[in-house]
Amino acid sequence: MNAKGLPLALLLLLSGALGAEPRYEDWTKYLLSAPDYRLEQIVKGKWPYLEVLRKDRLQDYQKGPCDPQKDPQGCQGRMPWAEAQAHEFYLPLSSLEATREVARDLRRAWQRFEERYYWRVITELNNPAFWFAYCWAGIRGPELAPPLPDFRLQVPSEGVDPAFLDAATRQGPLDMGRWASAGLHSLDRYLPVPQVDPREFCDGLGMQILPLMYIPGFKVLLQGYEVFRTPGYPSKPLWFNWDEANARVERAMQKALTEYYLDYQKEVARILLTPRPSTPQEVLNLLGGDFRSLGAPKAYLPVPWQGHLLGGGSVVAPVYTELVPTDPTALWNQVQSLWNAYKGLIDRAGSEVEKVYLYVHFYRAARTLFDSKAFYGLPGMDAVKENLVKLVEAPLRSLAQSLPVLRGCAGSLDQVASCAALALKKVDLAVKGVGNLQDLGGGGQAEPIKAARESPGLWKFEEAKRWLPPSSLPVYEAFGYASFFQAQNILEATTVPDIRNIDLSSVNLGNWISWAWNQLSRLVVYWHVPLTIDARVEYCPPCVLAYPSLPLEGPVQPLAISPYVLPFALERTHWRWISVPEGYEVPGVRGTPYKPLGDLSALTSLVDLSAFYRILLGR
Repeated sequence: MNAKGLPLALLLLLSGALGAEPRYEDWTKYLLSAPDYRLEQIVKGKWPYLEVLRKDRLQDYQKGPCDPQKDPQGCQGRMPWAEAQAHEFYLPLSSLEATREVARDLRRAWQRFEERYYWRVITELNNPAFWFAYCWAGIRGPELAPPLPDFRLQVPSEGVDPAFLDAATRQGPLDMGRWASAGLHSLDRYLPVPQVDPREFCDGLGMQILPLMYIPGFKVLLQGYEVFRTPGYPSKPLWFNWDEANARVERAMQKALTEYYLDYQKEVARILLTPRPSTPQEVLNLLGGDFRSLGAPKAYLPVPWQGHLLGGGSVVAPVYTELVPTDPTALWNQVQSLWNAYKGLIDRAGSEVEKVYLYVHFYRAARTLFDSKAFYGLPGMDAVKENLVKLVEAPLRSLAQSLPVLRGCAGSLDQVASCAALALKKVDLAVKGVGNLQDLGGGGQAEPIKAARESPGLWKFEEAKRWLPPSSLPVYEAFGYASFFQAQNILEATTVPDIRNIDLSSVNLGNWISWAWNQLSRLVVYWHVPLTIDARVEYCPPCVLAYPSLPLEGPVQPLAISPYVLPFALERTHWRWISVPEGYEVPGVRGTPYKPLGDLSALTSLVDLSAFYRILLGR
């Protein structure tokens, strides 16, 4: 619960430069609150969502209407009333599995571009031989079929309060996670044949014999003995048309980095901005008729927050693992994973008082979850509640007796937790007043707390929620956080395939061989054929026969052509999953939800998502 009394408030920080030590109020522009998790509404056929409040507009709206013509003084410094009224936005929730499928399709879109890029360059350079093989004969490999990418939670360093990060890393490194897409802009297998239809890179390309590209290198044998070879044989041709080779490569790269790249961006926009299923009724049909049949309906319902293009913001989708858990054992395992994440961070970063805060609020959140009407009558919940008591009771009682401010708390575990919660209000006041827990904690550490005076809740307890994984709707509501899928373009200067794509976390011979093959198999080379002319005296009656034969000193030879590797210095689409605590900022968003930038609208014919979701949400 934040200072405004909202049940789940997530304050969104617009990405961009921040001044030194800003007040928390100055960071925030959006407030995500009031997720509609009412199960009776879902059963009635209304999709769950998060509400987004535009904070500055809400503040002006709460002041009431203002007419600058009638009251110019009173309206000074305020936005137009119509703008203040437009302060609410709604974000429908999507399933985690559906966002993984979106991530897989984004991978395939990149792989398609990478294949078209390379095979256009190599085919045009080696025309006519490769033109005959691919464009005319249609030789190709298997279809691109990347697997579902693994879920990987990112804890973005730009989203975590620096004071918390400093406290949590004093005892050693802390894994902040990477973009889930890191290292995935590559093919699953690099093959010597294209894995796309040759028509995708042969467009507008005809057989080209002239100008002549090269005169092959050769050697002459007489009766099996070598009598002459050209300089550099077999590695070098006798003569090579470097100007034509460079012109072909540049021409092919120009086509790929304009036309094929635009196709890539169009495909990405279509993938990111197309709801799945594609109509509101199909989405609503995924809902069952009662709580037990809700399950985890697979739906992807994106919101362009200015869109994913560079300089924009992101395409976002709040995610759930399932609408309502139905397996008490799985639910308990998930609650334990939340506890492990919390405790590991608070043990690193928290004082004794903050550890009590963790025990108390974790216990009360879990009790609220287990007492939810979503679990009424579900067999096995009594055992789950007993497990919770065993997890929390002993350490909470021990800490309560060791801290002066909590020594009066006694009785049942519920009584101790309620008493401690009331006492910990003093902690909030102390933190917001001076940022020092030493007096209350009886020897706790004193440390500067950035923005603690305005931040909702005890900041370390809230910041730790960034490490919590996606979950079900009741877990989000009880623990006060939500997880998001987020996609945005990042400007990169690299090569194709990406030379950085090697997993250094487990370096072994297999990794290095795979990486080396990927790089070598995509070098920009002209393949030339060294010849052998074998002159022999044969009885036919006696005559001299001279004929070319297959090269005897090596196969077809590669000749490296500038730029040798395929460069890439443009935007690529990345994706990640992040968790956001109640009342805190979401990194990577700008502008207004449902307001795509003009460039994005030009890429694809956008579905009217606002109209789509009004039907879905009943608002």
